[in-house]
Amino acid sequence: MTERISMIRHALRMLATIYCICSQPAYSSYESQAVAPPLSFSLFCIQYPEDCQHHDDRRIRDFRSSIQRWRELAQINSTVNFGIAPKNPLASRRDAEWQILPSEGNCGDYAVTKRHLLLRSGWPSSALRLAEVVIRTTGEHHLVLLVREGRAIFVLDNLRPVVTPLADALEGYIVLRAESGTDPELWTREIAAF
Repeated sequence: MTERISMIRHALRMLATIYCICSQPAYSSYESQAVAPPLSFSLFCIQYPEDCQHHDDRRIRDFRSSIQRWRELAQINSTVNFGIAPKNPLASRRDAEWQILPSEGNCGDYAVTKRHLLLRSGWPSSALRLAEVVIRTTGEHHLVLLVREGRAIFVLDNLRPVVTPLADALEGYIVLRAESGTDPELWTREIAAF
């Protein structure tokens, strides 16, 4: 049985790889800057299809709930950052599978767990975008969650203990690509339209 599950996982990985490589060019059009998603994202969508679908806003909209939403962002960021133990860097580099709520994980596990919890709390998928960034000081690729709340965009990052405005976070990284705000399965180089 274990061998069969391993074979199925391997086949799914191969299909995801073929999808990423063959389904679309690196830039499908200059205007939209559409790009292929990371392979890990494609594998994640196979394992967690519900988290890769469009979700409408289910939150209550009033002045008081705005404060509650900010607290919810801070609470989820903190809970996930302290609830998942960081993986050994060498093991993390070899791990291409993002998991929701693992006991230990890499930046991808932290980001998808935060997004998952916010989706379950009623946040719309259009306000929650995974983003691949490069850390300026090390050149390392890293995954964060961008969250739009009103006109502001915040970054939820396992390397930062608090929710950070995007403008402040951009001092530390360069955004390579992010999920589209209109379709969670599409990725783009444009974050300005977020």
